[in-house]
Amino acid sequence: MENPIENNALRIETIRTPEGSEVSVCPQRGGIITSIKFQGREILYLDPVTLQDPNVNVKGGIPILFPNAGPLENPQYPNLKQHGFARNSSQWRLERMNRGFQETLVSDIDTNAVFPHDFRFSLIGSFEENGSFSINGEVENTGENNLPLSMGLHPYFKVPQGKKGEIKFNFEGGKSVEEQVELWANGQAISIDNPGVNNPNATIEVIIPSLGTLIIDLSPEYKKIWIWSMVGKDFICIEPIMRDAGGLIENPENIPPKKTLHTRVNFKLKE
Repeated sequence: MENPIENNALRIETIRTPEGSEVSVCPQRGGIITSIKFQGREILYLDPVTLQDPNVNVKGGIPILFPNAGPLENPQYPNLKQHGFARNSSQWRLERMNRGFQETLVSDIDTNAVFPHDFRFSLIGSFEENGSFSINGEVENTGENNLPLSMGLHPYFKVPQGKKGEIKFNFEGGKSVEEQVELWANGQAISIDNPGVNNPNATIEVIIPSLGTLIIDLSPEYKKIWIWSMVGKDFICIEPIMRDAGGLIENPENIPPKKTLHTRVNFKLKE
């Protein structure tokens, strides 16, 4: 791991492999992954202005949505905001690894004030021997009661604004995404099923102009995929999510006491 880059007091860590791939992460800004490069080819979009402004949510990279994804309106968690608290936490602790990193967030008095459950949440990001990049999640329930979750990841992938209608989604359910481009490209997120839930061999192939063919492999804990973009912005979000909005209340993934939930997302860029 190279020395931290100090940029207006923000510490960004960059880990490089001998093959020339690299990943960057910023623990202070919610543990966000700010960059993934496959042999020099960047796949993520990032708005650096939002990264530097602590008063706004970062647009770009891979924000971490925990314990909930999407809005949540329920008296059980009146202070739990959209997409949870992890993406705004400065309490992530980063550890170096040979081909990546591990970062961990542990429940404390502040998290218990909005989400009264005890946990230890780790994300392990690493480049695999085949050149792909994996994000493995480990959520340990350190409390005495079930730990409900409906978490997710919010990757922003690079694509020119004028090319969004040319993106091809080559997987079960992908045709409907292409047909709904006028919705998701104009700020209205759509939800589809993760084909890997029923078929463990299924992957998500997305052909993105100016980027290439992106292969996404999701573990079945991520039952949904949200697709979203904004007018005038050069990105598309393809988000692995455990449940749709409100899932933390309606049908959460429950982790029994002293048990650990494991999740996995793998990205590969084909030539």
